[in-house]
Amino acid sequence: PAGLNASTFPARLWYLVNSPHVRSVRWDSLARGLLIERSLFERELLSPAGAQGPAPHTFRATRFASFVRQLYRYGFRKVPGWLGAAVPGDAGAWLHYRHPSFRRDRPE
Repeated sequence: PAGLNASTFPARLWYLVNSPHVRSVRWDSLARGLLIERSLFERELLSPAGAQGPAPHTFRATRFASFVRQLYRYGFRKVPGWLGAAVPGDAGAWLHYRHPSFRRDRPE
């Protein structure tokens, strides 16, 4: 969207969560938080040298812990006690993070 600086961490994250090619990050049911499947996220987006996912090297981090530190740096918070499937029947363990201004319908 116009006016969105694609070089910032939140903008890159917003583009990824809205990309149909990225499988490891989704919006929560209210489109106000992120669901992240850690092992898939690591393979898809954080793998050093030779990542096979749709957007390798999107983030400077190559470890999930470093990515989570970036989330916290930008004001995201983990939703306590939430670990489960993103959709019924999904076997993945999804982590839930929220930020009051990070919403699907508000790219700015």
